Amino acid sequence: MKQELELGRRTQADFLPEHVPQPDGWEIAAVFHPAREVAGDFYDVFPLPANRIGLVIADVCDKGVGAALFMVMIRSLIRAFAEQAEATSQHALESVTLTNRYIAHHHHHHNTRIHMFATLFFGVLDPSSGTLSYVNGGHEPPVIIGKNGIKAQLEPTGPAVGFMAHSQFAIDQITFEPDDIFFAYTDGVTEARDSQRELFGEDPLFALLNEPTPSVAVLMERVTQRVKQHIGEQPNTDDITMLAAKRMRS
Repeated sequence: MKQELELGRRTQADFLPEHVPQPDGWEIAAVFHPAREVAGDFYDVFPLPANRIGLVIADVCDKGVGAALFMVMIRSLIRAFAEQAEATSQHALESVTLTNRYIAHHHHHHNTRIHMFATLFFGVLDPSSGTLSYVNGGHEPPVIIGKNGIKAQLEPTGPAVGFMAHSQFAIDQITFEPDDIFFAYTDGVTEARDSQRELFGEDPLFALLNEPTPSVAVLMERVTQRVKQHIGEQPNTDDITMLAAKRMRS
C-alpha cells in the first residue's frame, strides 16, 4: 500500500510543472505542500499561443487517490483545451466550459457514487500588456496586491467545475500595474488548524499580504512559515497550495 501511494505521489508530482515559465518582466512562483502522499490540489503554469501564459490553481473536493486521479484529469483537460483554443480574450472561458462539460458528461454516472468536482481558477496572462483574462469556478478569490496593500479580489465568475454539464461561466479581466502581485491559494491555507482546532483564517493571511514584500518567493515563504507556526506539531490535514505572479517595473 505504501509503495502504491509513493508511486501515486511521484506520478502526480510529474503533473506539476517542472519549470515555472518566467516571462520577461514578470516573476511567477508556486508552493505545493501536500498533506498526504497524494493531493487533490494542484497548480499549473504553462505557455500558450501568442506568448500568453496559462495560470491555474484548483482544489478537488475530495481526498485520497480518487481526488488525485480526478486532479490529473482536470489538469490535462484544461491544458489540452487551452492549447487548442484560439488565442482570443475568450480563451479561458472556452477551456473551462469545455472541461466542465466533459467531466459532467463522462464522469457522473447515476449508478455510482462518484460525484467529484473542483474549485478552479484559470487565468490567461498576456505578459506584454499586463492583462489577465480569467474564469473563477467557485475558488477562493485570488488577491491583487498593489504597492499600498490589497486592492482587489477576483471573485467567482461561475460554480465549481464538473458539477453540472450546463453550468454557466463568465469571464473577467484585470490589468496589472507595475509592482502589482497576483496571489492565489487553496483553502488549505486559511483552514489550517492548530492543536485547539482553531483555523488559521483569512485575517492573518490578509495581514501578511498587506505587508511590503521584495518578491513573490519571499511572500509565499512568509505565508508558509506563518501557517506552519499555526499548525505546530499537528499533522497537516489539508494540502497547502499557492501561486503568485508579479509584474516588475520595466
